[in-house]
Amino acid sequence: MVYAACRLVLGLALVAAIGHAGTLPARAAGELVTNGMFSRGTGDQPEGWSHEAYVNDAKATVFGWIVNDSQVGVITITSKQPNDARWTQNVPVSPSTWYRISGWVKTEGVGEKTIGGYLSVMNSFNNTAELRGTQDWRQVGMWVKTSGLETTLPIACRLGGYASLNTGTASCTAISVEAAGSPPRDEPFVYGGTATEASGGHPLFVQAIAVLVAVGIALLLWRYLLPPSASIPP
Repeated sequence: MVYAACRLVLGLALVAAIGHAGTLPARAAGELVTNGMFSRGTGDQPEGWSHEAYVNDAKATVFGWIVNDSQVGVITITSKQPNDARWTQNVPVSPSTWYRISGWVKTEGVGEKTIGGYLSVMNSFNNTAELRGTQDWRQVGMWVKTSGLETTLPIACRLGGYASLNTGTASCTAISVEAAGSPPRDEPFVYGGTATEASGGHPLFVQAIAVLVAVGIALLLWRYLLPPSASIPP
């Protein structure tokens, strides 16, 4: 899993009001997100990230970024008016490949009636579990298979959604995207491919074709390779 010491860092540093705790975990070799721990940036802008909103007005939503002494960063979205607001990054990917997208999310005063704080792939309905109300740090994730022509995944830390505007504050950190084989059986939040493919199986029609091919080969061998039976005299 990306950021092997992430639980320790988040448990001690983030949950304890972004306290002082240890050092930043090393960036995993297969990590595709730029600045997923939000440790680098200039002014109020973390490197590699940008923000946008359906209602593009500072009176509606305020975007924030903070870094503690341990170089653990957090991005925040505070919507005072109902909005679909997000921090985004375009992540380079390969076509027809499974990716594991994960991160840590917490919420404060988020509305209960519409979608809350979560991770999302923009321009799709590919979302992780979402948090509403006031909830402490929670790790969320999803599996996404890219299409045959897809080379970019626009990922987002998001508060609210399409036709589901919300208020409150959502915070995110330790966001990760890695190529990761295929999803385990019965894994939730899986998008792309097929259910049988995600569980490591094969579609039933593929299995049926394989059986028919095997039967056909057996019949050919029996017909042309085996010696004919002796004829029975009249």
